[in-house]
Amino acid sequence: MGLAAVGLLYLIALLAPVLAPYDPAAQLDLVAGRLLPASLAHPLGTDALSRDLLSRLLFGARLSLSIAALAVVVAVTVGTAVGLAAGLAGGVVDAALMRSVDAALAIPRVFLLIVILALWEHGGIAALVLVLGLTGWFGTSRLVRAEVQSLKQRDFVLAARALGLPAWRIALRHILPNATAPIIVSATLGVGNTILIEAALSFLGIGVRPPMPSWGNMIADGQAFLATAPWQAIVPGAAVVLTVMTFSVLGEALRETIDPRTR
Repeated sequence: MGLAAVGLLYLIALLAPVLAPYDPAAQLDLVAGRLLPASLAHPLGTDALSRDLLSRLLFGARLSLSIAALAVVVAVTVGTAVGLAAGLAGGVVDAALMRSVDAALAIPRVFLLIVILALWEHGGIAALVLVLGLTGWFGTSRLVRAEVQSLKQRDFVLAARALGLPAWRIALRHILPNATAPIIVSATLGVGNTILIEAALSFLGIGVRPPMPSWGNMIADGQAFLATAPWQAIVPGAAVVLTVMTFSVLGEALRETIDPRTR
């Protein structure tokens, strides 16, 4: 069910240009079309600039899900590489890499993101993806390191070493494929967490910037009208909550399925 829900979310995001009734940036009628409630013409109402909320929600989903997925790919790639290197090398290399990870984890991620994005003001979406990815790999590296340290003591790895296989081939052929299960679970949970962080950054005005629609900047646009037009903030806020819950359910289900200790 979790996988079906996530698949549906990405299908809706992919079909946003087809499903959206209007251009998400189109200001339809600044005089009579502002802050309209839900109707047949505008199923979720309009915002203060007379833009259709349903269209903005669909295109916001496309942007938020794409940013989260790409950022998690970056984070998982870097985290897996660092964790694999630390777990296989051991000794001084392992200690140096893990102490660096511990130091990075000691800094609150949101604070670090705010500082970087405030300094990198004109980086655009690519910079946002890169910054989210390069600040989100620390937990994955620790997870992969622990898994590698366990796997390298297994009989099939010891047999491969006895046969004289080079270290890189043992790592890529025997260790990494057997460490993919926790990586997949971590990545799934990471997508939901990244969506939440991206929405928070966009709400603060340093993530996705207008006129591009993002669930975070839609909530920011609607906060001034909570008393008169609450749907402006409620609609994107509910989308963030439901999406994060969906990825959390999928990640937890994968963990229970893959981890033999939970069976």
